Amino acid sequence: MSELRDDQLLTIVKNVVEQNGCRLVDIDFDRHILNIEGSEEAQARCAIALEQVLGK
Repeated sequence: MSELRDDQLLTIVKNVVEQNGCRLVDIDFDRHILNIEGSEEAQARCAIALEQVLGK
């Protein structure tokens, strides 16, 4: 499977984050850093869901 483009990755990440009760504040593609807002529980759900979706 080919690498995802930044716009594709952004769409996937934004959807997963919002579906798990958080809001995407910022994303740094080069350093693989996400800044999300939400309760601790929601952020934990986001992290688990993103790991499952992105497989990393």
